[in-house]
This record gives sequence, structure tokens and C-alpha cells, in this order.
Amino acid sequence: MIRPKAAMLPLLLALGAMHASAQEADIDPKEALQQLLSNALRVTISAQILPQTDKPVWNAESTNLTLPGRSIKVRLEGDNVRIYLICTPYVQDDGDVLLLAQGQVWLSDPPDKESKYYSTFYSIPVTFGKKVLFFPLGVSDSDATKDNKDYFNIELQIKIEPAAQKQ
Repeated sequence: MIRPKAAMLPLLLALGAMHASAQEADIDPKEALQQLLSNALRVTISAQILPQTDKPVWNAESTNLTLPGRSIKVRLEGDNVRIYLICTPYVQDDGDVLLLAQGQVWLSDPPDKESKYYSTFYSIPVTFGKKVLFFPLGVSDSDATKDNKDYFNIELQIKIEPAAQKQ
């Protein structure tokens, strides 16, 4: 049978070791915050709905700050469209970014108020400061839509920059 005092000895030794290592790793809060801010990313998303004429019928823009590996959620709304975009940027060893982008789109027709739902998920290589295009409904085939004058395409432009960089 183990006596209670003898069982407590390993626990006290472990707690003492943890306390000693915590004192060795004293972190200055200002330094920790500065380290976090130096890694922050600015993600700018511009959305357009383009008909066959290429003149946008709807525009929206959103800018968010995040850290590598943390997702941002952007909600863009129009009269008959709702777009949710969830972006998670990962900075790679070569300095580029791998962007995981999930798009959810709800389109509704005003006369019958019926909604259609579309969802996509892509991993997109991105270079800092360069815009990439993301089409949550895919890219239109001009031959297939040539005769359909009511056809619209949703285009999202995504740009990622270090937050510390001047715009």
C-alpha cells in the first residue's frame, strides 16, 4: 500500500520542475504582441457579379486582418445573392502563401423566391501583393452561355499582404 505522503512526492517534484521552467521562459508581453503583429496578414476580398457584357452589376469589398493558419469569414450580400467566403492563409517556407478558400453562394430569383445553393473548396497558391481570382461557381464556358443573356458569373479577387506593409 502506498502512503499518501509518498504518493505526493513525485507530484510535488513535477510541479517544482514546471515552475522552474516557467520562470526560465519569462516572456515580455510587449515582445510577444509585437511578434504576433509582425506575422499578421491583411486579406482584401473584392466581389463582382459579371454578366455577359463584362460590366459589373454588383460590387463589394472587405478587408480583414488575420494570422497564418487562422481563418477569416467574409459575408457579402446583394439583393438576391449571398456569398460566404472562408479563407485560411498558410505562409510557406518559400515565402509564398497557400490559401484555402471555401465559397458558399446562395442565389435567389425574386419572382418565386427560390434559392439555389452552391459550395466550393480550393487550395490556391498566392504571392504576397498579387491578386488571385476565385470563382465560387466555377468559370463560365463562353460557348455554353453565348445564347443565355441572363447568365451571370461571380468573381472574387483575393489579395494577401503582410499587415505591416503600407498599402
